[in-house]
Amino acid sequence: MKSEEGYIDVPGGKVWYRAVGDNAEATPLLCLHGGPGFTHYYLEALEALADRRRVIFYDQLGCGRSDRPGDLTLWNVDRFVEELAQVRSALKLDRLHLSAPCSSAAATTNARPAIWRRCTAGSPARGW
Repeated sequence: MKSEEGYIDVPGGKVWYRAVGDNAEATPLLCLHGGPGFTHYYLEALEALADRRRVIFYDQLGCGRSDRPGDLTLWNVDRFVEELAQVRSALKLDRLHLSAPCSSAAATTNARPAIWRRCTAGSPARGW
């Protein structure tokens, strides 16, 4: 099964990603971890879907294998939404399924609703 990993430039640094699977006909699944503070590791069971679609994991800035800048002004919702847009653009994800078991789900789906084919949100915060 095809697998690739690398880094993507985003505002404030570089984020790490890994993509598994290569079914170009199926809508890819982008797995967004909770946080900031968590990593993609607890989502790795979703790799089992890679026989049906491309599954992409990435660690948000400041988490996991991504850069850890000390600039506290980077930790805001608008920057995280822009980070996700940069990841989507770099990986050429015009349409996608988003798995976002976190409050980031509410912010990202409200900010860019046209690109989501489906969003699964585990515990989005109210009021975003």
